[in-house]
Amino acid sequence: MMKSVENNNPPPVEPGSPPRKFRLPAIRIPSVKIRIRKMDKGKLLKVFLLLVFLGLAAFLGGIYGSYRTIINDLPPVSDIENFRPKLITTIYTESGEVLKEFAQERRVEVPFDQLPDRLVQAIVATEDQSFFRHSGVAMRGILRAVMADVTKVLRGRRPEGGSTITQQLARSLFLHREVSLRRKLKELFLSVQIEKKYSKQDILTMYCNHFYLGHGAYGVETASNLFFGKSVSDLTLEEAALIAGIFRGPSLYSPYTNQRGTMARRNLVLNRMAAEGYITKAEGEAAKATPLNVLPLRRTSAEFGAYFFEEVRKYLERNYGVEALYGGGLKVTTTLDPILQRYAEKALRKGLRDIENGLNGWRADKPNLLAEGKTDLETEWLETWENPFLETEEVYDAIVLSAARNEAVVRVKNFTGTMTGQDIAWTKASRLDAILKRGDVVQARVNRFDEEAKQAQVSLDQKSVRNGGFLAVDPQTGQIKAMVGGYSFRDSQYNRAVQAPRQTGSAIKPFLYTAALEHGFTPASILIDEPVTFIDRWNGEPWSPRNYDRRYKGAVTLRKGLEESRNVVTARLLDFISPQVGVDYCRRFGITSPLYPYLSLSLGSFEVTLAELVSAFSTFPNKGVRFKPYFITRIEDKDGNVLEEARVESEEVISPQTAFMMTYLMRGAVEAETGTARALKALDWPLAGKTGTTDRYSDAWFIGFSPTLCAGVWVGHDMQVTLGERQSGGAAALPIWRDFFARVIDDKRRQAASEGVELVPEDFEVPPNLVFVEIDRKTGLLTTPVCRYPFLEVFFPGTEPGRYCTLADHMRILDYYVADTIID
Repeated sequence: MMKSVENNNPPPVEPGSPPRKFRLPAIRIPSVKIRIRKMDKGKLLKVFLLLVFLGLAAFLGGIYGSYRTIINDLPPVSDIENFRPKLITTIYTESGEVLKEFAQERRVEVPFDQLPDRLVQAIVATEDQSFFRHSGVAMRGILRAVMADVTKVLRGRRPEGGSTITQQLARSLFLHREVSLRRKLKELFLSVQIEKKYSKQDILTMYCNHFYLGHGAYGVETASNLFFGKSVSDLTLEEAALIAGIFRGPSLYSPYTNQRGTMARRNLVLNRMAAEGYITKAEGEAAKATPLNVLPLRRTSAEFGAYFFEEVRKYLERNYGVEALYGGGLKVTTTLDPILQRYAEKALRKGLRDIENGLNGWRADKPNLLAEGKTDLETEWLETWENPFLETEEVYDAIVLSAARNEAVVRVKNFTGTMTGQDIAWTKASRLDAILKRGDVVQARVNRFDEEAKQAQVSLDQKSVRNGGFLAVDPQTGQIKAMVGGYSFRDSQYNRAVQAPRQTGSAIKPFLYTAALEHGFTPASILIDEPVTFIDRWNGEPWSPRNYDRRYKGAVTLRKGLEESRNVVTARLLDFISPQVGVDYCRRFGITSPLYPYLSLSLGSFEVTLAELVSAFSTFPNKGVRFKPYFITRIEDKDGNVLEEARVESEEVISPQTAFMMTYLMRGAVEAETGTARALKALDWPLAGKTGTTDRYSDAWFIGFSPTLCAGVWVGHDMQVTLGERQSGGAAALPIWRDFFARVIDDKRRQAASEGVELVPEDFEVPPNLVFVEIDRKTGLLTTPVCRYPFLEVFFPGTEPGRYCTLADHMRILDYYVADTIID
């Protein structure tokens, strides 16, 4: 029977009637009673223990998994043995003075026995007091650091963590510097492994050699040399404390940028040493009372020796590779003399500026900082300002702060310089504000300065658009003592001393005169200086050489032809001995550039480098022996093992007698009243040399020597354009050479005066088998009372004049000098 189902739906609502209230019917849920059977206590304990075991197993498994993950991700500690920190390649003088360093990281390693006890004690007392007692990890230190880090975190600061010396080393060698639990666990494990494998001495040695200590210095040896100019083994207590304090933060504790903070840090180290019992309190207080006494940062400009060092760098990279050059710790002894190098750089730059200013005057091509949008002129720091120091006579870039009619104010580094109308006289400007305006970057020569007041008196100067090269060689060894390849290495790395072949002009003549002396001519031989035309043996074309001054002097001696650089005389000589002999002699003197047997060789029409010419000229003061130039004497590896020593190469080019005779002839260019190098006579020193000038004054040369030094100068443009009207070798190159040698000679005189001894210049040694005979300069014959120009000339025995000068001889020679023929 079917049960009826009640209709519980509410009745329909009539439209417009008020809403009704409804009550939901109650729902009855029947109660359920669950009965749990009592377990016995034994079974309950077993379940509990099982759960504990499973939880512990999971925990230990997690730890082991993390451990394996960390361990598998760690490098083996034995990698330390293969770790090769980048070491400095150091360039030295022969006396051991450091000249230059090539490095990505400036580091010099030292063994433990060279680490002074005071430094070791200072580091341990400050960084890890329990270093000699723990096994890589100091639990007490870790707990103390954790508490400190919690405090920092609560204060919103970054936690740092506490580390032993071993941990610091492990982190620096193998890990990143991130602060995390994972990295800390790796650090702890590595530290324990390092302690198992290495002794405490080994760890401290690695620690002291590895870390960066500021201003490009890695390791305590480099830092010691930087700050105190001494080896780490020679540090005093307070010096050792200073270096130990820098380990915590080299950017913060710098004696150059934060003297107060560095002093406080050093004194904290001394306090820690006293607290640990390494020093007494009295010793600590005495050390704390001393000033920092660090050396000033190096004043050496990046321009100093730049061309020379670039030649060294290229040689090392070519022969040893980039890694050895910048990280192998090579020790390279070079031939450079830093004093001569400075003199050469000063002389060349000053000489080029003098030519520029004398010929062209002021050039309105100077940059302006205001035009570049740089308005804070009082704080702007120019790229060329490599350090904050000034030196008198040096020229620096300067910022014009103001310019009025009679005075201008400039800023040179941190100094305020002033200049007046006198200081711009060479510009021919009537007022300073006509050529200078605020924001201009100009060049200023420092005449004097006050370090404390930061005031300077300066003169206006400007950079030369002309260029040049300078090279100085020791003729007795072939060692290059000074090399300047251009006005500025920053502007151009092209080395004009060794890379730029240029026409030599008359600088080639001494080699041709040497050939003439060995082919029957004597210094007294008579040649005719008058217009002449030769027929070229190669192409049959006529060739007519002309003298530099367009004058012709008739019958002249060979000596006079060289002293006054008479082109026609040289051409006649070369025609007589043959151009091929001339080329052969140039080759004997070491010139390897392309030369051809043309008569134009007599005027230096072929291109030769400055290095070739200086090397060739060095034969004369060295008694006919030429040493091949070189600039590196020895190369050692980081452990002092000799990798390479210079192989000195020499050859006898000419006899000592011929060498002296040529030297004596070239002394005439200096000492004769009409010599092309007569400006050197005022130096009152045994000197000889030869000028050189090319067509249109595009190249100017002077190569000269004393008994112990040979040097050469070239001046010109990189493109073969004129230097300017009348810019001959005597006008453009000789003043630079004279400036250089004047400084060298003054040094010798000052040294003799300081020693209280009389200075007797070393003269050119006269070899045996030569004779000196008094002759008449004009006729080349033996002198008599009627010949008014006596001169003591040198000859090979048996080649001296055979008769005396007569009045007729004298008058016949003088006939050639009537009016000095001028050819336009």
